[in-house]
Amino acid sequence: MLGWATAVYLPSLVIALLSLSPLASGGNLLLDTFQVADEVSPAAKLTYAALFGALVMSARVGGAGRRLPVNALIGVVSIALVVALLPEYWSRGFGIGLNGVRFDPLPTAIYLIGGLAGGVVFSLSEAKCLSRSQAPTLHQ
Repeated sequence: MLGWATAVYLPSLVIALLSLSPLASGGNLLLDTFQVADEVSPAAKLTYAALFGALVMSARVGGAGRRLPVNALIGVVSIALVVALLPEYWSRGFGIGLNGVRFDPLPTAIYLIGGLAGGVVFSLSEAKCLSRSQAPTLHQ
């Protein structure tokens, strides 16, 4: 969940900061970030989550394991696929739905960095959960 939130809110923060969305008024960065993130269509958010989850499971079955570089790459690939394949009418506030250009260089770079960061955060939070589940308890 933290990885997904990172992949959604980090790009929204940067887009608001750079005033790339008409929703970013420049008055309150926190409010602008949430408005930009809220404008992103549910289809974009859910498609990213589904692709990320499917690719993580595929990597695990394929023997890639739980490695941070693999998860970071999966985050980038997942977000790139959403930018590339989500139809314009499902892309409100994201990718082509942000400004009418599918691969506008600056927003695309922002999304890819968000996907990378989302994969890293996912990997770190998963490692923390796994270490807690493997830690000895007082009852053992």
